[in-house]
Amino acid sequence: MYTIRMGSDVAEAQIDDLSDAEINVLLEIYEVLRLTPGNGRKLTPTSNMYVWDYKGISVTYVVLDPQGEVATLRVDRFPV
Repeated sequence: MYTIRMGSDVAEAQIDDLSDAEINVLLEIYEVLRLTPGNGRKLTPTSNMYVWDYKGISVTYVVLDPQGEVATLRVDRFPV
């Protein structure tokens, strides 16, 4: 199981702007990422950077395998 952590000040600021309903969606995404972070959409074939889109929220993150962590870089809204 992976640990989720903030990987940037940008992500922290974006999360602060989310509504309660959006926070709940983000928590659902985090539950999936804790178990299977590699199932996200890879940004490039050779990188460890991924995007996970779900219910109007898009999370950009990096998988840090040696540490067993997922570092959140961005949390964006997108039209559902």
